[in-house]
Amino acid sequence: MTGAWGRRGRTAGVAAACVVALLAAGCRRTGAGHGRPWVRLDLWATKPEVEIEQADSGRRPFNRRISFLGADEVRDLAKVPAAQLAAFPRQTSGQVRALEQVGGTRLKWHVRLDEEAYVSFTPLGQEGGCTCSYRFGIRDSHGGIHELFKAEAAPVSRFAPQVQEVDLAEWAGTEVDILMQIDRPPDVVAGRPFPSVLWGSPALYGRGELPAAARRDRPNVLLIGIDTLRADRLGAWGRKPSLTPSLDRLAAESDVWLNAFSTFNATNPSFVSIMTGLYGKDHGVYDLRTALPPGAATLAERLAGAGYETMAVISVRHLKNAGLAPGFAEVTRAEEHFAGELAVDQTLDWLAGQLGSPRPFFVWLHLFDPHPPHTPPRPYAEGMRPAEAAGLAPVRAWVPFRAPGPRDFAEPILGANRDLYDGQVAYLDRQVGRLLDALESRGVLDSTVVAVVADHGESLGEHGVRYRHVGLHDTTTHVPLMIRWPRAERREPGKGGRRFSALVQTIDLFPSLLAAAGVAVPPQDGIDLRQKGGSRPGQGEGRRVVFAEHSGKLGAMARTRDFHYIVSQGNTDVFPDGASLYDLEADALETQNLAGRGLPAERELAGLLQRWLAQRRTRAAEPRTAPLSQEDADRLKALGYAGGKGGGG
Repeated sequence: MTGAWGRRGRTAGVAAACVVALLAAGCRRTGAGHGRPWVRLDLWATKPEVEIEQADSGRRPFNRRISFLGADEVRDLAKVPAAQLAAFPRQTSGQVRALEQVGGTRLKWHVRLDEEAYVSFTPLGQEGGCTCSYRFGIRDSHGGIHELFKAEAAPVSRFAPQVQEVDLAEWAGTEVDILMQIDRPPDVVAGRPFPSVLWGSPALYGRGELPAAARRDRPNVLLIGIDTLRADRLGAWGRKPSLTPSLDRLAAESDVWLNAFSTFNATNPSFVSIMTGLYGKDHGVYDLRTALPPGAATLAERLAGAGYETMAVISVRHLKNAGLAPGFAEVTRAEEHFAGELAVDQTLDWLAGQLGSPRPFFVWLHLFDPHPPHTPPRPYAEGMRPAEAAGLAPVRAWVPFRAPGPRDFAEPILGANRDLYDGQVAYLDRQVGRLLDALESRGVLDSTVVAVVADHGESLGEHGVRYRHVGLHDTTTHVPLMIRWPRAERREPGKGGRRFSALVQTIDLFPSLLAAAGVAVPPQDGIDLRQKGGSRPGQGEGRRVVFAEHSGKLGAMARTRDFHYIVSQGNTDVFPDGASLYDLEADALETQNLAGRGLPAERELAGLLQRWLAQRRTRAAEPRTAPLSQEDADRLKALGYAGGKGGGG
């Protein structure tokens, strides 16, 4: 095409070599950048100059889109029976920001590069048969053009290509033009618009100067709620090799409750419990379309009333139905479901505007990634993860977490695979690490309460359940829970985190976070984990018994350290009606049902569960169940919720 890139000089060759090394075994940078805050420029949101334009293209040179980190239908439809396609209409990859660029154009951003500068993007591919190439480079302050990345634009695929992290540190401290070019397709048909390609999540990073964060008299609160994440998938809970170097690092600095249990096996009622400190029997939300009644005190409303700036990013459409928006000054909701990088980028955007505010913040970041369909980008999809927690820096080396290689869906209807689930967890860990590094580099992390919890787990074939979170076994109720307290609140500042084996529940976050913020705790069902943590690891009081209910009112459970008692009712397509009892010491995987054998544990737990269900708090109002639109019903079906009602998930 017109507009040659010029001859690559020695410096560009060194930089290009570093790009290759960063994607493989590492290209260590030197410099004084460490200790300075990370600064991020979202190239998607920053309007470029069009340096080369094709007048006959029939299209604008570029367009900003919310696209997918992969394909908009990820299943092999030939493997899905026609009857099943009607029940599960479409399975998409998660959504990301994408810059759509027409073939035969060049875009330019004029910037000054900070120390450790690099550009990150994913060459997502082309959708309309563009026979063309990606070309990325810079024009230096002397006018020389250096091509640093070139690749053919392949069709958009199920698993997105690996992110490209192009090192620009050699030009730190200088002004350059960032150039993104798509070659003119050789096979353009006269009279038809030029085809285009997609750059996913394009952004410029570096260590630069930011205004100092304002001093606040109360801690910030960051609640990271992860959908469908089993506790046994985190290294801090014993997964080897670990999938989660970033979360493992956070756990090493946090109080970790190894035996934390959700109050539900479904997203909406579970998060309502987390946000109110109430069991389902006390808030009344049992499905994916019923809203919390007005008058219930939520974490956001309490913190907003105490002067906190509040913001939420909700990564899946149906969670908007739960009625948790009140109290949040800003809520960003997905129209389908966000990929983790988009949810984190949105959070980073909001936090960047809060540094100078004297008011503390409360952020609820909801991440959906481990939920089917399982479509992690490469190389996570092929069994690789970062060798260490990289934060906002480029990944310097990759290591396997399983035998490397591609995987197909073991469950084609939902788009699911156990190994790909693990890849989703590893990808999500990278995104959480980016957020934590942004807070740490800006001096904000040590004045922030960081809580990580999952709404529920997932069955990956156990109990005859494949890639659904029905039932109340440990696979769906045992979840990760950790809290990193502000430095001033830690009992042993400067030392590592603690591990507690006591039984706790996700509702215990509600009083714990309010108390840490110095806000009065209303009547609710949780316990303050700061008070119940104990003085030594493993010595916390916790709970003698934990309880949970099944979505759709399809059962309930009571669990102690030694026994797990479950009653199922009306969920006969998966589990027969009746009771199950498991001796957890002898049968940790819950494979042998001992119910009906007259064991004292069954009588005790059945009585405890019956009395617990009978105890109810007075509600300010009854929950409101809204009619489900056909569009929402179809979206729920696509995510695997039978009938679109959400009762099973």
